[in-house]
Amino acid sequence: MLLPAFITPWVKSSLAAIGMLVFYFATLSILGGGWNFAWRQFIQYWYLITPIIITFAFQVYLSTKAAWVSGPTSAISMAACCAHHIADLIPLVGLVSIASFLTKYQVPALILALLVNLGSLAYNLHWWRQK
Repeated sequence: MLLPAFITPWVKSSLAAIGMLVFYFATLSILGGGWNFAWRQFIQYWYLITPIIITFAFQVYLSTKAAWVSGPTSAISMAACCAHHIADLIPLVGLVSIASFLTKYQVPALILALLVNLGSLAYNLHWWRQK
């Protein structure tokens, strides 16, 4: 498939960052009960969420320049870091102990997602420099 010439690696990586941000807000809005909850969570954890999005966008940039795909690792990391919001639905089923466990480890899950992204980015950068 041929893409228009204006879709440069910078455009693709910017669209990827916007897409991940939309995914984040959509997931939290659905699982957390609305836009206000998603916004409060973003404001509370911006220092972890923003680097996750930036590293994802940079991986998309590198993969576009190298013509191979590395972004799924970051997408999976972002999904994993949002998984703790399933805890918002679990009390409805009566599994309060699981909900409190997932909520308790929200920050470690975000840190793990960021570390996975940084590791993947380092690997991709190393691979890209060798080409």
